[in-house]
Amino acid sequence: MIRRNKELILGKLSHSSQFKINFVCSGNIIRSPYAQLLFTYIIKNSELENRITVESSGVKYRNCQISCESYQMLLTEGIPEEKILKFTPRFFIDYPHIYEDVDLILVMEKNHIKYIPEQFREKAFLLLEFTQGDAIDVPDPYFDPPYERVFSMIKQSLLILKDQMLKSIQ
Repeated sequence: MIRRNKELILGKLSHSSQFKINFVCSGNIIRSPYAQLLFTYIIKNSELENRITVESSGVKYRNCQISCESYQMLLTEGIPEEKILKFTPRFFIDYPHIYEDVDLILVMEKNHIKYIPEQFREKAFLLLEFTQGDAIDVPDPYFDPPYERVFSMIKQSLLILKDQMLKSIQ
């Protein structure tokens, strides 16, 4: 089932000039903003840059700023500080239409899918399952450190996602 849905989603990218991804985690301060900002950076200067809009959201907790750990790791990855400082966490309840025009929702944990409004769940996938076929969670490093391990898991998946998307448009 995931394979068929994944092929449909990637097929939409191949037939569309605009495609939107939303990365989801619990509080939109560690994993999902890291994924959003890093994926935006990874696709820069590629055929995907002008076709894909990348955003993120949290489904469990309302927060006001990105975590220090994500901030530092994003700087290490080469993300300009001004881009990181512009980031504002978004709690999906405060943005009731956040998933309406999204083509792909990539969640960090299986339990995040239950927070996605039902009408949008067909577009929601576990990040590691969508990119690598592994139905496992990207753990929350706040509760399950080390942060570096989690950031490495996300980065590896994002590089795979870029390759999958590039293949789908060729």
